[in-house]
Amino acid sequence: MESMAATIGVSVPVSRFLLCFVVMIPVSFFHRFVLSPFGKHLYAALSGAFLSYLSSGFSSNLHFLVSMLLSYLTMVLLWSYCEILVFL
Repeated sequence: MESMAATIGVSVPVSRFLLCFVVMIPVSFFHRFVLSPFGKHLYAALSGAFLSYLSSGFSSNLHFLVSMLLSYLTMVLLWSYCEILVFL
């Protein structure tokens, strides 16, 4: 990874991000072949979490997981005010 980063003139974290950014293209292409809605959601969640972990580490997934769970709980429990609460 270090040699690739030096070749293109960026740091190692930036090269990991760029690599994951390019890998997202085939990952999103294969998303269309998942047939069930639950399977599509599961594929998107797992592939997104995996690529996020590869590019940014565990702390980024923890940040996203907390914000997604809070948003989801707001939509389930306070559905009439969820637009405003999730926006805030």
